Amino acid sequence: MAVRHPAGSNTGPTTGGSSIPRRRFWWIVAFAALAVLIVVLVVAGVAASNSGGPNTAAHNNGPAPSSRTTATPTAVPSPDPSPTAVPTAATPTPPEPTEAAAIVPAPPAEQAPVPLTDSAAAVPGVVFSIGTLEAVDGVARGPGEVGGPSLRFAVTVRNDTADAVSLTSTVVNLFFGAEQSPATELTASGGAPLPESVAAGATQQGVFVFAIPSDQRDQVRIAVDYSTGVPIVLFEGGAPR
Repeated sequence: MAVRHPAGSNTGPTTGGSSIPRRRFWWIVAFAALAVLIVVLVVAGVAASNSGGPNTAAHNNGPAPSSRTTATPTAVPSPDPSPTAVPTAATPTPPEPTEAAAIVPAPPAEQAPVPLTDSAAAVPGVVFSIGTLEAVDGVARGPGEVGGPSLRFAVTVRNDTADAVSLTSTVVNLFFGAEQSPATELTASGGAPLPESVAAGATQQGVFVFAIPSDQRDQVRIAVDYSTGVPIVLFEGGAPR
């Protein structure tokens, strides 16, 4: 026959025929729930620690280093600066020759001067010589001529070749004084030009008059330019006043 406890008794449920006090029963339940909560928190903390979450790292030891390795930029050496070009004075460019200067031929070659009394061959077989020089009063009649004290002389051409030689390109000039200034020819003062040609074995001559001051005749030079490309024949010496 079961024993009935009075209502309001502090007796909890019975287990296996024994009764557990109600207050003790609730303490057991509370401790069990607290143990479960602690286990859950520990498991959650371990999981959070393993996952490397930023919150856990910040809670434990401050900011945790990132697992991703950041490449440290390598200093790239800059190329050596090029030396600064020092401005130099610009070399003046020589002026280009003008068309007129480009067509001016080079001065013709000259033979070594011979005395006024000697003869000289311009080319083999064509021999020039100077006749006696005499002082005269020149008369100016042509353009640019100035009359006055002058020298008159003859230029003789001897053709020792087997063919006639042309004298159409032959020019006679006279220079005087220390500066060897060119004298002005007086064409109408008794002069006579050279003939156009000289036959084989023949001799021809022309007469020339040049105005020269009397006090500048110590050194005169007569130049006979036989033809283009042929060295000029030169005669020099003192002339009468």
